[in-house]
Amino acid sequence: MNKPSNSIDIKHNPFWEIKKSYIIIFLFCFLIITVLTITGLTKGLDNAISDFFRKIFRNEQSDIPIIIITTSSDTINLTIIGFILTAIKKTRQFGMILLISIVAITIVVTYAKPFFAVEQPPYVFNPIVTLPDKFTLEKDSFMPFAQNYSYPSNHLASTTAFSFIIGGLIYKKYPYFAKGFIIFYPTAIGITKLYLLQQYFTDLLGGYFLGLILSSLIIKILKAEPRVKSEH
Repeated sequence: MNKPSNSIDIKHNPFWEIKKSYIIIFLFCFLIITVLTITGLTKGLDNAISDFFRKIFRNEQSDIPIIIITTSSDTINLTIIGFILTAIKKTRQFGMILLISIVAITIVVTYAKPFFAVEQPPYVFNPIVTLPDKFTLEKDSFMPFAQNYSYPSNHLASTTAFSFIIGGLIYKKYPYFAKGFIIFYPTAIGITKLYLLQQYFTDLLGGYFLGLILSSLIIKILKAEPRVKSEH
């Protein structure tokens, strides 16, 4: 029997059928990065990378695309996309998974930041381009008690979860793009955070693996299933 053309095939979808061994690897990577970060062993690397971005030549032509790209990963924008996917019947389950992932990541990161107590970069980004009135770059944490800490990155964790879920959604039609998206979009957002001097390199690495862990677990818990129209 042929499958309906509009069904979403997850049988061979590595995003929805991710192996437990991969989740363990993600967890192991996160733990290693966390230990190296909180013990200060990565401080030299973080400072060197931050100094590089602090000293690079900037102008309006570089500030504008960086700010546009980084704003695309704001929590409010990812949440809006989640609601849009939820409103569409065919993608409703994916939208719900995205919204749950964003909430879970925000809660986990909010309490993880003061627990790990890694101070945020002591730099202030002053844009060369004139920004619209009342426009501000979104902070990595909404809660005051977590705003002075930077590890792990909430933006990178949420962006990675978003990329993972969207990758699963489009994998059937665009498998290569889906696999590339989970790497290139978080990388692009990570570069913007370094450019804006908002976070350290290891904050981004930790956020990336945390996003993979939580989104993978949520997908497994909710057991994403394909939507198949009943045949008459």
